[in-house]
Amino acid sequence: MRFASPEYLNLLWLLVPLALFLRWAWKRRLRALERFGQVELVQRLLDSVSREKQKAKLWMIFAVFALSLFALARPMWGMKEQTLVSRGNDIFIALDVSRSMLAEDIKPNRLARAKFEIAKLIDRMKGHRIGLVTFAGDAFVQCPLTLDYAAAKMLLNEVDENSIPVGGTAIQKAIGKALDSFPPGERESRVIILITDGEDTTGDPMKAAERAKEDGVLIYAIGIGDPAGAPIPERGDDGALKDYVKDKAGDVVYSKMDEDALKNISLETGGAYYPVRSADFGLNAIYDHMEQRRQQRLLESRFVTQYEERFEFFLFPALLLLLVEMMISDRKRARRMTMGGYKAGEAGE
Repeated sequence: MRFASPEYLNLLWLLVPLALFLRWAWKRRLRALERFGQVELVQRLLDSVSREKQKAKLWMIFAVFALSLFALARPMWGMKEQTLVSRGNDIFIALDVSRSMLAEDIKPNRLARAKFEIAKLIDRMKGHRIGLVTFAGDAFVQCPLTLDYAAAKMLLNEVDENSIPVGGTAIQKAIGKALDSFPPGERESRVIILITDGEDTTGDPMKAAERAKEDGVLIYAIGIGDPAGAPIPERGDDGALKDYVKDKAGDVVYSKMDEDALKNISLETGGAYYPVRSADFGLNAIYDHMEQRRQQRLLESRFVTQYEERFEFFLFPALLLLLVEMMISDRKRARRMTMGGYKAGEAGE
């Protein structure tokens, strides 16, 4: 036998003083009767009272306390199979919207392709809550976790390179913002999908990855673009190419990606890294992997057994004894008269 709340068993020590008190009260009552008058006279006056019933009522009170304490300790025995309903994942997509995401080594450009693939992922979702964090030199929750996929796609559609006015690539802030936005819940059901083309320019993303690991949050990283780098175009209002972004020396700036950092971030939390070169974006593979983990959790939960609580086996007898104690009179049954005289019918003696 096990107990879910074993701390209440410590109160069983109270039964010892309770038993001593009941015994003392009983003897004190007898001594008080003896002082009341002659024993023979007292016995005649109390001839209708059953001492055996009085003792039984005291023992019932004692048993009620004992059984109630065992019920409070929540005894458990017998095993049962635990079946859980698998809940969906809470998924935050951290999307890089820095200017370098306008590079066109991924057609039509990195940001447009990422938004297209995220919209396709949202269309596949069933029962998962989706949220969106956009980041450049800072991070912002574009869409909190929601099951309203139409609203999520609408907010995604509004994202562009001007969504975050601060330049740079703050991966640490993006992961931190997503972690802060998760509600309390199952540790295994929280996921961050990081989509970026650059290296962190403002902090240490591994610190955020370590925090995610402690919180039980899985991070999948998608590195979009050519590791060798690509120029960042500057286009006019009509969409025509004007020039490429250049540094102060007048040289064309090439956006380079730190693949090692993205791999380390994902591996630290038990996730995976997916590089995007052309057709395969990686979101479908990530979604399939999340679904496999979800089904595995459900399968494992079906074979987890636990002890059943049996507090009612102690609580119901305690209530029954209390009811019986209240109903039992400490009086003897009255003598019944017959045609031949009196017939004794004293119960409980």
